[in-house]
Formats: sequence, C-alpha cells, structure tokens
Amino acid sequence: MGIPTLNKTIAYIALWKHTFLVAGLLGVLLPALLIFLEPFDTSNEFAYKNLRLSGYGLCLALPVLLLHPVENFIYRKQGKRWFVVNELFYIGITFLLMIACCFFYHFYVMSGLTTPNLGSIWNFLKYYGLPFTPILIPLWLYLRSKYGIIEVPVQGEAAFAKAENITLHGENKSEALTIATSDFIYAQSQQNYVAVHYKTEHGIQQEMLRSTLSNMMMQLPNAWQVHRSYLVNLDYLERVEGNARKRFMKITEVAEPIPISQKYYDALKKRLSNSSQ
Repeated sequence: MGIPTLNKTIAYIALWKHTFLVAGLLGVLLPALLIFLEPFDTSNEFAYKNLRLSGYGLCLALPVLLLHPVENFIYRKQGKRWFVVNELFYIGITFLLMIACCFFYHFYVMSGLTTPNLGSIWNFLKYYGLPFTPILIPLWLYLRSKYGIIEVPVQGEAAFAKAENITLHGENKSEALTIATSDFIYAQSQQNYVAVHYKTEHGIQQEMLRSTLSNMMMQLPNAWQVHRSYLVNLDYLERVEGNARKRFMKITEVAEPIPISQKYYDALKKRLSNSSQ
C-alpha cells in the first residue's frame, strides 16, 4: 500500500501556452534577481553583462519545455489524472536538469573554465544552487497549481475501459474484488475501509475493502473524485443538484445523493459542458 497523500489527485498543466507561461516566468525571475539585486559579485562589470546573465533564464526555461511532452504522456497514460507522486518526481528531475544547465552555463560561459570536477560542482551547488532553491521551488509549485486544472473527461474518453475486468486489492492479502470496470458505480470512504458499490445481475452489491480512497482511485481507471469521501463512475451520473453552498449528484440506481466538494465541482462543470456540446 502506498502513502495516501502521494496518491492524491492534484491540478496539472496540460496546455502548452500555460507551460510556456510558467517557463517564461521562471526564466525571467533568476536573471532579474542577478541583474537588479546583484548577489555573488555580479555587481562587477564585464562584457555584455546583462545579456550573459539573462542566459541563466534559458537554463531554467528549457528543461520545463523539454520535459512537458514526457509529463503529458504520463498524464494521458493515467487517464488524464496527475498525482502528488507524479508532481514530486517531475519537480525533482526537472530541477536537477535546471541545476545541470546552470552549472555548465556558469562554468563554460560565465567563468570561461574548461575542465569541471567534483570540487567545482560542489562549490556551485553550495554557493549558487542552494541559495536560490527556496525561492524558485515554491514559486514554481505555486504557478503549476495556479494554471493547472483537475480535468474530468467527457463520457466518450472513458469508454476504453468498459469491457475490461479489474481486480481491486485491499490492505489484507485475502481481500480482492474482481468486477468489470463499467460495473463500478461509486466508492465511499468509511474510516479505515472503502465501500465499493458495483452493479451485478442481482442488483447493486457492496464490498468492504480495508484501504484508502486514494489507493482505490489508483486501481480504478474510471473512478473520479467528487468529494473527500467519494469516488464515482461518471457514466452513471444523471444530474447535479443544489447551490453554491451545497451540491449533490444523482446517480443511476442509487437512491441517496452523493455530495460534491467545491474544489472538484469546477472540473465536473467543465465535463458536463463538454458533454452537452
């Protein structure tokens, strides 16, 4: 079982225009700090100073742009879902590439040296890389959250899973439930257990599995979170009711309405709008 927090769905930047915007803002920030605040003896005058300092911006922007096709591939592979664990890996790998680009730019272009070694790498990290990390990383995460969205696909995009069977595993080794993905209706978190509701020839059945809602979501390709305690198969959605203070959804063959949290409503509203077009 994974750590539940790492399996939480978060917003993701899928559009290139927003990726270019984030890369551009990061690329402007570092040269601006170097030019206007003049840390690390950048107050010294040298040929084409501002232009050469601006090159550090490309060292931040290029890794963001180069890795975007990779993260988009993973995003689509996961059914247009992006998890905390994906974000941590992406930020870590991309930041390492940024540091590497900045080091080589600093070593060859700014310093005019020819042979890097472990000592020069360590000095760069210690005196240049680490001081900027507390500034760049929080801003980067903020921008990705600001321009990212939690996307809910239209009905046709989830159809690939309808004919497949899937086995859901609980925390205990003996816990396993095999159902058709199209038969999954919704799941509700109940303390240390998740109640999975699914359709059978004899009506709707319920199976209790010792697990977390996040781990169930990782196993169900057509499960979409609408509340901190609920996952639903949107193919069974009939209508959304309520107002801005309290919203619910009505699901086929289920008497009780399922609550919708505001943080997930915007994505659901976009999905309903696309479905009606």
